[in-house]
Amino acid sequence: MTTPLTTLPTHTGWGTTARRDAWWVGPLLTFLGLSAFLIYGTMRAWIGEGYEIRDSKKKFHEEGNTATAPYLSPFYSPLIYDKSSHHAWFDVDLKEKLGLPTWAPFSAGFLILAFPGMFRFTCYYYRKAYYRAFWQDPPGCAVGEPRKSYWGENHWPLLVQNLHRYAMYCALVFLLFLAWDAVQAFIFWGDHGSLRFGVGLGSIIMVANVCLLGGFTFGCNSLRHLVGGRLNCFTCPSNPAKVTSDYKAWRIVSWFNERHALWAWLSLFSVGFTDFYIWMCSVGVLRDPHWPN
Repeated sequence: MTTPLTTLPTHTGWGTTARRDAWWVGPLLTFLGLSAFLIYGTMRAWIGEGYEIRDSKKKFHEEGNTATAPYLSPFYSPLIYDKSSHHAWFDVDLKEKLGLPTWAPFSAGFLILAFPGMFRFTCYYYRKAYYRAFWQDPPGCAVGEPRKSYWGENHWPLLVQNLHRYAMYCALVFLLFLAWDAVQAFIFWGDHGSLRFGVGLGSIIMVANVCLLGGFTFGCNSLRHLVGGRLNCFTCPSNPAKVTSDYKAWRIVSWFNERHALWAWLSLFSVGFTDFYIWMCSVGVLRDPHWPN
């Protein structure tokens, strides 16, 4: 007896689907979360101020404190130029040097955010996130797309995604800068310009930020391939001794990679919150609790 073939219904058109679950919640939350961070990050880079507790030593001493920590926002680290900051590499106002107007969107933040921004933009997890949330390509599994053709990542402009492995090296370097800033956050200014060990809420926030950024960076797929000896097969190479060490390193990075999406969102929130906390402290809205007082 011949069993008749059953034809499943097809759904065409943008957003059409037979799914009955709230598939759109994930892309919507992703859209809102990434949009909020992009707007906030661009605004902070445009402002070009409030990225450290400027003149905090004098201000806090006048209020009866005897020490304060030199916090630097991760949005501006490393601080390449600044005319009045001990964090700056070059003691110069580049905007003034170039003759740009005061409202011009040119600050050290724009020079810094581009590099970690490229690392996140080309990240394998973030590609899935913003492909669905912004480009609707596709909005979700078994959900209709707004286009019928598929270009892949072998053509422009998506060919730029291949820069991810190089952006990873930049991310590792920036992670070292942020780790150094976190160490400096425990070196407080004392009376008469003296330095001493101290712990502030900002110090803890900066350390937590480095840890979360490290978890995201160390889970990178490109890093996993690199530490694994750039091998596609652990059971078939010709050097078993080398495979043993590479495999152990690969397993460590894989632990972070298995939670890559979680690290991505936690680190995105932490880097924004760290900047916000330092900004609020710099303008006097918040007062950093620290020891010694």
